[in-house]
Amino acid sequence: MSASTRRVGIVGGGVLGISLALRLAQAGADVTVIERGPTLGGLAGTIDFGGHEVDRFYHVITPADSRMIAMAEEVGLGDQLRYTPVGAGFFANGEMHDFNGIADLLRFSPLSPVARLRLGWFVAQCQLRSSYDGLEDLPLETWLRRHCGKQAVERIWKPLLESRFDGDPSGLPATYLWARTRRMSGARGKGGGEEMGHIVGGHQRLIDAMVEKAAALGVEARTDAPVTGLATDSDGAVTGVELEDETLEFDLTIPTLQPPALKFLLPERHQGLLSPYPQRWLGCVCVIIKVPRSLLPYYAINITEPTPVTSAIETTQVLGTDHTDGQHLVYLPKYCDPDAPEQSEDDESVYRRFTDYLARLSPGFSRDEVLEWTVQRAKLVEPVHTLHCGGEPRVAPIWPGVDGLALASNAQIYPYLLNGDSVMGFAEGVAGEVAGRLGLQGEPAADSARKGLAGTLHS
Repeated sequence: MSASTRRVGIVGGGVLGISLALRLAQAGADVTVIERGPTLGGLAGTIDFGGHEVDRFYHVITPADSRMIAMAEEVGLGDQLRYTPVGAGFFANGEMHDFNGIADLLRFSPLSPVARLRLGWFVAQCQLRSSYDGLEDLPLETWLRRHCGKQAVERIWKPLLESRFDGDPSGLPATYLWARTRRMSGARGKGGGEEMGHIVGGHQRLIDAMVEKAAALGVEARTDAPVTGLATDSDGAVTGVELEDETLEFDLTIPTLQPPALKFLLPERHQGLLSPYPQRWLGCVCVIIKVPRSLLPYYAINITEPTPVTSAIETTQVLGTDHTDGQHLVYLPKYCDPDAPEQSEDDESVYRRFTDYLARLSPGFSRDEVLEWTVQRAKLVEPVHTLHCGGEPRVAPIWPGVDGLALASNAQIYPYLLNGDSVMGFAEGVAGEVAGRLGLQGEPAADSARKGLAGTLHS
């Protein structure tokens, strides 16, 4: 078989799988995407919410998300990008506090004047620091106490981290907060304030355009097609995938599933490939409500007191309300372990408990004004990368040493936060490596897109 007709099977039709399929098709591969669900898009997809198509989970684009912006332009949606100035705020000691610039920092009453200055200096240093050298083996709490002091750690950072990591932020490296502050620095607009953006029609519209472009290049997308296992030969080489009623053969198979799901596809002899992956995962339980008015003073609220939710996000402050006929959307997510009680708690109980707390954040709010509500759940949203242990690899290799198999999942994106931009960057890098291995002769992407995500690829 010629290099130009190498057959590649990609298991999983989320942003990673679709991005990878598009780039490999552009490079000249014959690509098939196999998705167990009825639609493509994964966690970035939409749901029908009372007659309106809305994000299943909340998503934004920052001005620094160069890969997503480039992809939007490539598929003809560059003129559909919109940016909106947003404010930041903290809910602490039962009160809402503005947190937009030096003046608000100096008035931030939950901290002493000295602690405020140390906190501001720390955040500024994180945003300016371009490298995470020296942070992988440094415990996050140690780093925070060293630079912010005890008061900021106890009153701000510990509550935020405990909420974000389901009560247990132990073992986190300093890279976690470095990556988060760097991400937020990318939200700075030309005027100096934070801006968040979106594509009119949401991430799903971008995914649909990518799928259409990939299909024009010959990519086949098979939905409602659960993969039951990887097909192997007598030597253990992977030869394709097993579906419920057929076997699909490929020269290279690339599962893009999170490792806890991947383990059900790997034959016994290859279960050891899972050992380099993180052992802990976070899921998300998210209440979405539709209301006739704005409820929050900011796009997102940082909560520094005991709370049943991780945050409160009024997405229509960024997305606008054209797609909801003037109605506003508020997301109430709780990041939690896959087996946390919230994952199996009945929807009504979750809805009432989460919205009870929303009434603290938004005085005057009543469930009587809720027009629609839903509870969305995902058990595997992101890995929890912990402190680096000696000579062990930081992330699992793309090439695990098994013929016919490459591994590409969101668990291999480190230390960057998981968002559409980092996932697309990772896909670019993987596609470049695959094209090299398979001897593909096509052009996978423009130079700006082909760079991939530095620091994530390990062979």
